[in-house]
Amino acid sequence: MTTTAALPASAATPIHTFADILAALARDPELREAVRQHVLDEEFQQLPAVVQELRRNTAELQHTLREFIAATNARFDRIEAVQAETQADVAELKTGQNELRADVAALKTGQSELQAGQDELKTGQAAILATLRSMQGTLNRLNGKEYERSVTRKSIRAARSALAAPYPQVIWAETLQDNAEFSNLLDAAVKAGRLSEAESRMVASADIILRDGAGGYCVAEVSITLDDSDITRARRRADLLAQATRAPAVPFVIGDQILDTSRATAAAHNVTVCILPDIDD
Repeated sequence: MTTTAALPASAATPIHTFADILAALARDPELREAVRQHVLDEEFQQLPAVVQELRRNTAELQHTLREFIAATNARFDRIEAVQAETQADVAELKTGQNELRADVAALKTGQSELQAGQDELKTGQAAILATLRSMQGTLNRLNGKEYERSVTRKSIRAARSALAAPYPQVIWAETLQDNAEFSNLLDAAVKAGRLSEAESRMVASADIILRDGAGGYCVAEVSITLDDSDITRARRRADLLAQATRAPAVPFVIGDQILDTSRATAAAHNVTVCILPDIDD
């Protein structure tokens, strides 16, 4: 919008040329302002104020930008510091990992040495156990032999009381010297085909063999605690001896005690059970 202002009194000076206009404007500030208001619209007249505001905003923006740049630089500095610290931590971590690997390697070596020591210890223990078992076996055999000697002395009484054998005599026992007559009897049975070599050895492995006054035999197996294996061996050896001699052979077992289940086995195989404490009484 254009406004019209009254010319000041000084503008009454006659003006004939453009130069006169310029001279009048140069002389009179009020004339210049009146012309400016007459020629320029309101928005153009406000332009200086807008420019001033723009300069002020620009200054504030520059100040804000400088603060932002400073804050950003500070932030970058902190990031660089954190990166440097992180790199230091990573380096320390790698060092720790290397030390850990070294410790793990040392631990594995130690475990291998420990395992080797344990294996060696187990080998030593196995050797000691084997020796102990051997010694125990030897001791058991010695005890067993002593027990068989004791039973051999009592077998005649056992045969008389349990089997009613007339005048029994021990002709074969592992704890006594070999009886040449009985050995010859087995050899003759082998030659005659009544026994095989293996069967002859089985008969000769009997703990005690007695012959009674009627020409029959009693075959005994001896054990402190009697079980099914003692009963079946006595039955088998008595049958083989009867086959070899063509004479009756009665099986029986002698011991201090017998398993409850083995009494039924003895009855099923028709094997007599002799318990020494009962005989001693």
